[in-house]
Amino acid sequence: MAVTAQEALQEAERLHNSARNLSQRVAGYSKKLTSEGDALSDEVSFLSKNIERMLERASKELAAAEAADWLDVLQTMESARGIVRGSGPGGDLRKFSNARKPAILQLLLGPCCNVVSIRKDQSIKLKEEYHRFRNRSAYSMVAIAGTLLVGMMRAKAVAEAHEQFTLTPLLIVGCQLFLCWLLYFYTASAMRESVLKVNGSHIRPWWIHHHYWSISTAMLMLSLPVDSPSVARSVHTFLWWAVLQGAVIIMQNRYQRRRMYTRIALGKSSAMDVVGGESSGSSGQLLLLYPMLFTLQGLQSLIGFQMVQSNYKSFLVPEGYLDLEAKESDLWGSRGVTLAGLNMLYMALMNFRGTLASIVGKTRAKEKTIARIAAMRAKGLCSPGKAPFLDGGLAPAGAAELDESEKQK
Repeated sequence: MAVTAQEALQEAERLHNSARNLSQRVAGYSKKLTSEGDALSDEVSFLSKNIERMLERASKELAAAEAADWLDVLQTMESARGIVRGSGPGGDLRKFSNARKPAILQLLLGPCCNVVSIRKDQSIKLKEEYHRFRNRSAYSMVAIAGTLLVGMMRAKAVAEAHEQFTLTPLLIVGCQLFLCWLLYFYTASAMRESVLKVNGSHIRPWWIHHHYWSISTAMLMLSLPVDSPSVARSVHTFLWWAVLQGAVIIMQNRYQRRRMYTRIALGKSSAMDVVGGESSGSSGQLLLLYPMLFTLQGLQSLIGFQMVQSNYKSFLVPEGYLDLEAKESDLWGSRGVTLAGLNMLYMALMNFRGTLASIVGKTRAKEKTIARIAAMRAKGLCSPGKAPFLDGGLAPAGAAELDESEKQK
């Protein structure tokens, strides 16, 4: 059917008006979003400060007078803080405040880049994608490092038997590519965890800073000469550590993620919380997961100590500081391995400290819960359906048993 120019002009004007109206609606929505966002930011900041101030006062009054009324105040304020931190229907409210972005986001994306996801479903998708990324990367780490390790062991056996085709050049290239992949993995992990932290995930700062140190270690090892004997010795043990690290990540993803869903359903964790190095599962999982974590940290410290012990004397040689070192010298390789070993030692120490702090924190939280339940029993404040709260507004373990005992009485 033929369309006249007049009809086409009318259709064009209709589409033009629709586009203008839609643009005006978008402009109004953007203006409304900006104004409400600024208002919410101010309210969240103001509310958070008041809650922290009241919590500090209630803690001091309770410690000084042990008044039962202040115990109720403390529990109510901890519940309020938990709502602000993500236990309420609106998720973590702190992401609406103008908080300072993590260093890696400011460095790579700039200080003005906004990575906050307002919609809750999009935030959950970010968390699920992070879990899938960790899972894929863990299997890749075990497969690649294991293959290179077996290949290097075969090459050493073939060379000792004075046979040909050791495939050593291919293995060296493979190790370099694996270090490039590790550089990508740690950079991507640091960025993803920083984005999740901005959107409400409770991730301790060290578990992001750990990736910074891992990035620097991977970059340092990539810069070392591949024909250096010191580098060749350190790479073999480094691959053993990479295989164990991948296995630990797989265990965390498999066991802790299931536990995380249970904790979210019980209100003990935020919906944006993720599986990480500081997480811990149920008591049955501790028998397997924590020994693997401590074994990984012990192996990391052992590798770092061996790298430093066998190469630190290269820093005492004056050659190479003011002039180029001789071609047959291995100073750069030895010095680079020493620096990488110091990084490994520092990361192992901080990882052990973080894991130990997590265990101690959970033990203290449990003791705190038991003490509060005992105090409420002594003062006759516990009633069916009312349970005390931990920091973050979470119902403590044992509250259900307490309610049941009150019912029986």
